[in-house]
Order: sequence, then structure tokens, then C-alpha cells
Amino acid sequence: MRPLDPDKREKILKSVYELTGRQGLASVTISGISKTAGIAAGTLYIYFKNKEEVVQSAYAAVEHKMAQRMYSGFDINAPVRQSLKQIYVNMLNYRLKNYDQSIFIDQYQQSQYIQLNFSKQLAEYEKQNKPLYDLLAKGQQEGIIKPLEAIVLISFFDGAVRSCSTGIIQKLFPLSQKLIDDSFDMVWRGIS
Repeated sequence: MRPLDPDKREKILKSVYELTGRQGLASVTISGISKTAGIAAGTLYIYFKNKEEVVQSAYAAVEHKMAQRMYSGFDINAPVRQSLKQIYVNMLNYRLKNYDQSIFIDQYQQSQYIQLNFSKQLAEYEKQNKPLYDLLAKGQQEGIIKPLEAIVLISFFDGAVRSCSTGIIQKLFPLSQKLIDDSFDMVWRGIS
């Protein structure tokens, strides 16, 4: 048996994001994925057992990509506020530049798919986002971050980035440095 083509696998995953961005995750089908990817449905089944496996793989891939971008330029030794703002800006930029992936993540997290392997996904999320967990712990040790569970702080932080990116994409307000600074200041006041 010849090895699987990583480019085809990537086309399949990109198709899931594209279809979710256009029509919503609930409407994504194997037929639609294969058509959008430009491959036969039978070929898709060589790479994935079923729709659930495609969707789970798409989520794992986009979470990995986002985590890599989130921590670009990150330095745990920098002041907590500065480091947290760097993560905020990186997340915002990723969401703005990868709209379909952002819609996919949001809808995935609101769907039944997240429950299929929740413990495993949470463990992987914590591993990928260890820099953020460590930064929040550092801020708590310094007395500048509220003494709440990290997942509560991260959920608040993530929700703020999601809302800001959605508002920009929907043209509720224009992207500007002032908007980024002001929106981050609101997040900072909420967790400090």
C-alpha cells in the first residue's frame, strides 16, 4: 500500500473549514467535503473513517495551528500584561486572517463533537496552551491576576478575542490600534 498524500489530507481539512464558514458545521457532509476538496468520497474514506473523524481531525489541526501562532513572540520573562497582550494580538490576528477556521472552532465548541473526546481534547488544549497557563499562574503569584481557576480566566480571555474579531469581521467597528488597545485594556481590567 502506498503512503497517504499529506496534501490530500490537508485539502480535506481545508474543505471542512470552508464549508463551515459558508454553511455552518451542522450542514457539512462527506459529499460536500469531497466535492469541495476535489476528490471522490471513496478517497476521503481512505483518509478518515467517517464524518466525526474528519471533524475531530480538523479541530485538532486548527487548534495546533492557532496555538503555534498565539505564542509567536511570547516571552514568559516579560511583564505579565505585556505578554498577555502579545497573546491577545496574536489570537486576534489569527482569527481575522483565518475566518473559516475561526467559524469552525466556534461552532465545533458549541456542538456535540466536543463531547466525543472531551477529556483527551482538554488535556491536549492544556498542553498546547501551557505558556498561557504558566503566564496566568505567574500573574497570580505576583498578585496582579485574580485568583480564579485558569480555565475561567482563559474562557473570559478567549471570549473577548472572539467578540472583538467577530465585530471587526461583521464591520460593526473598524480595526485600529486604538481598538486593539482599548479592547485589551477591558480584558486586563476584567482579569486583574
